[in-house]
Amino acid sequence: MGHCFEPTSETNDGMRRQHFPQNEMRFWCVAVLCCLTLLPACSRRWHRMQADQEAAYLVAEKGGYFDNGSVRANPLSRLADPNSIDCPPIPPDDPKSHALMHCVDGKSGYDGWDKYGRVGHVENPDWIQALPINEQGVVELTMRDAVRVARLNSREYQTNLENLYLSALDVSFQRFRFDHQFFAGTGLQQVFRGRDVGATSPLAVNSFAGAQRLTATGGEIVVGFANSLIWDFWGTDSDLFTSSIDFSIIQPLLRNGGRARVLEQLTQEERNLLANVRQMEQFRQGFFVETVSGRDSGPGPSTGNNVGQAGLGLIAGAPSGLSGAPSAGGYLGLLQDQQEIRNRVANIAALRDSLAQLEAAFDANRINSRLQVDQARQALLNAQSSLLTANAAYQTRLDAYKVALGLPPQLELVVQDTLLDEFVLIDPDLTEIQNELENVLSLIRMQRENPQTELLDQAQAKLREFADPIREQIEIAQDDMSILDRSLMRRAQQLERVREKVEKIGADVDRRVYDKQRLAENNKLLKTRLPDVSNALASVLQEIESEYVPSPAQVTENELPEPIIEAEGADGERNESDAVDGDQIDASNAPDTPLRARWKSLSGLATNLSDLLLELSLVRAEVRLQDISIDDTEIESDEAIEIARVHRLDWMNARANLVDVYRKIEFTADQLESDLDVVIDGQLGTKPDNVLKFDSDRSRLRFGIQFDTPTARLAERNDYRVALLNYQRARRDYILFSDRVAQSIRNTLRVIALSEINLEVRRTAVQVAIAQVDIARLKLNPPPKDARVGGTSPTAARDLVSALTDLLDAQNDFLNVWVANKVLRMVLDFEMGTMQLDPVGMWIDPSGESSQSGTESGTESGTDLMLENLVPGLPEADDGDGDGGGTDDEDLALDRPQSGLMGDLRSLIDAQSGQLPQEPDFSQLLRDPQNLRDSD
Repeated sequence: MGHCFEPTSETNDGMRRQHFPQNEMRFWCVAVLCCLTLLPACSRRWHRMQADQEAAYLVAEKGGYFDNGSVRANPLSRLADPNSIDCPPIPPDDPKSHALMHCVDGKSGYDGWDKYGRVGHVENPDWIQALPINEQGVVELTMRDAVRVARLNSREYQTNLENLYLSALDVSFQRFRFDHQFFAGTGLQQVFRGRDVGATSPLAVNSFAGAQRLTATGGEIVVGFANSLIWDFWGTDSDLFTSSIDFSIIQPLLRNGGRARVLEQLTQEERNLLANVRQMEQFRQGFFVETVSGRDSGPGPSTGNNVGQAGLGLIAGAPSGLSGAPSAGGYLGLLQDQQEIRNRVANIAALRDSLAQLEAAFDANRINSRLQVDQARQALLNAQSSLLTANAAYQTRLDAYKVALGLPPQLELVVQDTLLDEFVLIDPDLTEIQNELENVLSLIRMQRENPQTELLDQAQAKLREFADPIREQIEIAQDDMSILDRSLMRRAQQLERVREKVEKIGADVDRRVYDKQRLAENNKLLKTRLPDVSNALASVLQEIESEYVPSPAQVTENELPEPIIEAEGADGERNESDAVDGDQIDASNAPDTPLRARWKSLSGLATNLSDLLLELSLVRAEVRLQDISIDDTEIESDEAIEIARVHRLDWMNARANLVDVYRKIEFTADQLESDLDVVIDGQLGTKPDNVLKFDSDRSRLRFGIQFDTPTARLAERNDYRVALLNYQRARRDYILFSDRVAQSIRNTLRVIALSEINLEVRRTAVQVAIAQVDIARLKLNPPPKDARVGGTSPTAARDLVSALTDLLDAQNDFLNVWVANKVLRMVLDFEMGTMQLDPVGMWIDPSGESSQSGTESGTESGTDLMLENLVPGLPEADDGDGDGGGTDDEDLALDRPQSGLMGDLRSLIDAQSGQLPQEPDFSQLLRDPQNLRDSD
């Protein structure tokens, strides 16, 4: 028999129960189950992706971007984590420290540390695949590669991207504060009591849902819905099912109200994000500057206020030294170090050649003391030690640069770029030939006492091996002559600009530094000197390649090589008065045998070849020197400062920072006001028998006003006064910021102008140093007639060593000026806020490629016509009258390049030795300058 319960029926135990509608019961059971399913919440991955998407949107809204579309490191980066972001495996740990994670203070630790696995490395194991590796397995970096690799692996760059990301998250939170915020929840509670009279044991299910919102004026609005289901399993008539809707509105009218106060945090975070987007863009520009030049280019994004307030400082550095600007760092600094090392190698080769010349002169008894030989050897040893130190210092700087790029210092890496190839004034291949030739000379000198046919054959064979490489060098040198034509007009324009700058600042600079006539004369006469040296080299090579070996009877005075002729008197016998004190007559003066005659011939040919190679290297250096130029920078400081005021991103941020501090005055002043709030709240309830039937009789509404007098505002008063003082400080800081920007830009322009003048000054210094080397070489090997009169100068070795040292210093200074100018132009573009980068991050030079003025190629007659148009009345090369242009004594060293003829040097030697100058036959010298060495 079935039974059914009526709504008013009694149970067997006498308790009356209210019947709950079946549909409503089902509804609330489903609602409770749904709430229970939400307990685990969303996954950590979902939250991360939401944060990434919102941050990327906010950054893009302000005009910024993340390099890879996300804050996560590029998968090719060394910093990339190939493992799961949300559930990463545990990295390597110290064993003793790791034990404390499982048992600490006798208590068992969390046993799930290894649930995501373990990993044996921290860095990305595949990062090296993204590097430019050459066929030898060595990383080879060009400047573009260096910038790309730095962006990919730099820890600093990644940190600044993350700071930008964090700034976007701050904005997302502040925006969330003013959004509609929904909330919901449920609770289940069972109370157990004894069976005392009137006791209950209810089971309660309380659920709630609602929304709240903060308005821009400070009002807080809260709306909620609550439901309570209570069953009493031990009691009488006590089941309860109710629902309610409540709301609350609080609106401050004075204190803590108003948009100036309420929107301040949101406004500040929005402005901070905009400032950080700008700062990140400026950091990208500065990152290129720092990577390439080593100049500190300021901070990146910050999670605090005052973004970019520190400015950039004096980026160009104060003028100092001969070059006028600090040396470059970064990639350009490494390239400069490489070139300076090449210069040192060439200097050592020249010192070796000089030592060989001195040893030959000492063997030939043209030097009366070994002191000069030892001085040259000491200079060579010092230069070799300096080279060792320079190489070690370069490796140290290279390791530091690797770390700055985010690479391990033990990585095999070479810096290779063509940017400074034009500064290879002395070809490394030619230097290598000079070094190998010195080894052959050493082999020949070892046989001075006892020549051996086999060793002489080896020496002659090695000398013959030099023929083809030297001829290649001669061809390259002849090709270099086109530089003079190509660069003439451009160089003339540069000299004119230098003259204008010198006159503008009233500098005391030798006029010959910017003399266009001297430039034209030098170019024209260099074209005669190089063929002379080339012809002399070809003549020596022809003798070396000849299979003819003279016999003693056939070796006459006129045929003997220079070092041997000059060692003998007018009668062919060596003068004992020329011997070294206490020494016996040298074995080289013993009666000539065919073997000794061959030794003398090879020794003389090798010595002459070494001397001519040094001369060729100097001539080529002077020719290549003319092709080096810089782009002129024409902008006034006031104009540059105004451009920076408009375009510079950190200056925009500095103005924004000042206003941020200004806003704090109103923000803190709000706290001095009275509290006056309007409060409205209410509730709408249901009848006990229906959770969805709301009844006005069970509702309420409350309206009120709350007021508090501002009688205790001491802390607020102090905060307000601090805000006023901070604003005045911020004004001073902004003025200082503007002044420092102007100071830095003016300094940069000043050093740029200095470098443009100094480039020509140091170019002239290189020319003078080359002239000094030429003079010192001629003093070391005077023509035979002068050698018999006065012998080699007692200061020849010291003068030659000093000249070579001056040449090395002048080359390095000239290089430093050019590199500094390139860095400064880059810095100026950065300081004005006009720097543009390509997608890789390379600077787009606003000047573009340097235009080549003048003719690219042409006939000699065309070049001569151009010279005549450039400098009217240009004197032709002397054709035999002997006065050679007639320079003053004080102009001899500086004006040597104007003649380029050994006759001028001979006249200088004659004057310094007390002899009357001999008038050389210039027509003969132009045909064959070797005559200065081999005959009267």
